[in-house]
Amino acid sequence: MFVLVGPFNEHTLDEASAEVYAKIKEQIGAWLRENGVPHLVAEPLPSALYADTSHPLAEGYALLARQLLDEPAFQRVMSGASQR
Repeated sequence: MFVLVGPFNEHTLDEASAEVYAKIKEQIGAWLRENGVPHLVAEPLPSALYADTSHPLAEGYALLARQLLDEPAFQRVMSGASQR
């Protein structure tokens, strides 16, 4: 199992909402780390790569896929899956 948190178009948030969202993301990431869950808390994509607040366009998904492939925890999960 691998958990992907985000991405979310944070560019659409006002300052107060962005602060709350950042705290929530940090809490989720901390819980996943503390519980040994392989994960990536995705950085927001450039705003132009979103169709709306939570759905990337094709180019955004391609960028996200490249980030996942570069993520060591994702690589470990995928290499373990391929050995089954």
